[in-house]
Amino acid sequence: MLTYSSQASQLAKPTEKPWVLLLLCFIWLWPGILGHDPWKPDEPFVLAVAQSMLHSGNWLLPTLQGAPYLDNPPLYYWLAAGCIKLFSPWLLPAHDAARMATPMLMALSLLLAGMAGRELIGRRHGRSVVMILIGCIGLVEAGHQLTPTVASFAGFAAAFYALALTLRSPGLAGALLGAASVATFLGGSLMDLLLIWLAALMLPAFSGWRSKNYALTLLLALLVAVPSILVWPMLLARDYPAVYADWWANYALDQTSGFHRVRLFHDFGYYSLNALWFAFPAWPLAVWTLYRNRELHTPKLQLPLVFSVMIALFLTLSNRASITDAMPLLLPLSMLAAVELDNLRRGAAAFLNWFALMTFGLFGLLVWLGWAAMNYGWPQGLAGRAQYFSPFYQPHVSWWQASGALVATLVWLWALSRRNLRGRQAVTNWAAGLTLLWGLGLTLWLPWFDAAKSYRPVVENMQRKLPAGASCIATESRNKLALISWRYYAGIELLPFPAGETAPCDYWLVVRNSEEGVAEPGWQVLWTGHRPREQNMTFALLQRLPPAKLAE
Repeated sequence: MLTYSSQASQLAKPTEKPWVLLLLCFIWLWPGILGHDPWKPDEPFVLAVAQSMLHSGNWLLPTLQGAPYLDNPPLYYWLAAGCIKLFSPWLLPAHDAARMATPMLMALSLLLAGMAGRELIGRRHGRSVVMILIGCIGLVEAGHQLTPTVASFAGFAAAFYALALTLRSPGLAGALLGAASVATFLGGSLMDLLLIWLAALMLPAFSGWRSKNYALTLLLALLVAVPSILVWPMLLARDYPAVYADWWANYALDQTSGFHRVRLFHDFGYYSLNALWFAFPAWPLAVWTLYRNRELHTPKLQLPLVFSVMIALFLTLSNRASITDAMPLLLPLSMLAAVELDNLRRGAAAFLNWFALMTFGLFGLLVWLGWAAMNYGWPQGLAGRAQYFSPFYQPHVSWWQASGALVATLVWLWALSRRNLRGRQAVTNWAAGLTLLWGLGLTLWLPWFDAAKSYRPVVENMQRKLPAGASCIATESRNKLALISWRYYAGIELLPFPAGETAPCDYWLVVRNSEEGVAEPGWQVLWTGHRPREQNMTFALLQRLPPAKLAE
């Protein structure tokens, strides 16, 4: 049965307090969510699509600058647009309001992962799953961005919990699996949905899953999922048949693949190498569990193992080399890692604790030194590097943020000094250290990061060079980022035109890499600019020369 294991009754009396773990999760959710402009790669585009839904009233078709934007189905855009409507402009700017969708979905994902851990492994193990999950290095960045990836991740977490619940409550599990299927499709792609169902159909290879209850769960899930999943594609096909044909042919399976253009295989070894850091410390703890349980005779091993194998297979077949695609892999690995966490040898727990102290202690010290350097000019070497990488930054000190960061640092150091640590406490300390480092970086360094990563300074610099009478500025329609940024930061509606044709305005914003150059016959360069150290995307404002100048 997928209920509490016998191990649960043998656990030692807990030393950690549940409210402390809840507080840690709450703190983990927020650094990097508020207080900065949209950052590449996804945030400018997601924000523009969400705003387009609000302005046009068209919630069916995601659009960007009036053109269909089919990289992802609309679920995350709906949530981001809803958050903008709720929180902007009275409380938050539009980009911060839209980004509120991410902590909502990540909180739901952590809750579902913890419930799956409790259901599969037993009481108090749900919190272990959550601690391992938020301690994974790869989740911390992807889980704080304005990106549709977190919507599909929440769908995976719901599906995982539904399958864990199957043999105890098939009715509830079936309804939840159906809802998870809908969320996964509308938040990710048909490929993500196919992955979940292939894993579900593989589980009866183990005898514990060959039951009427399990069959009932799958049947109920199909009855819930299929009609709901068909709604969006059918409405799209009815109202926008050409767009639907394009989506089916080129985007239905993921951002680069559809049923008429299936792309397979990326550079060999990309995921296997990057998973070493992306899924740490979940993967070595999962290996320890498999070493201790080689027979795989219990559901708490079978379910996460089947999911891990299926996700790894899909990553191998994928043509996209994007490490964020490996986010769903963190769920089953964290589940496997939690199974034998309390039986982790003291030496291994002590090593993980020591490694956390060395790693996060060193990088935390660098964050504090960098903060002092960028704001007070000491140490001089670091101050020079800070100025080099973010020349638009102006010194900015928030003493309440600095005080909070100092208290958090001292509390973490105190936690690491505890003796007689076991695996559970070591993992908690690791998660706390990663949360501390991310929190320090995205509070103390946030204005510095924003000055380097935002396009606002670039747009404002161009505005200062723009002649007073300029009313029409054109750019190639392929320059999506320029169209978005100039509209958002300056309210300038650039006029798009096809590449290769003559610019229809007297002012032309060109976007080139450093090797191409920006000079054009018949045009005068008024301004050039780019983000710090971003030579592959240089912006230039050109003015058409009058006929008299051309004659000379």
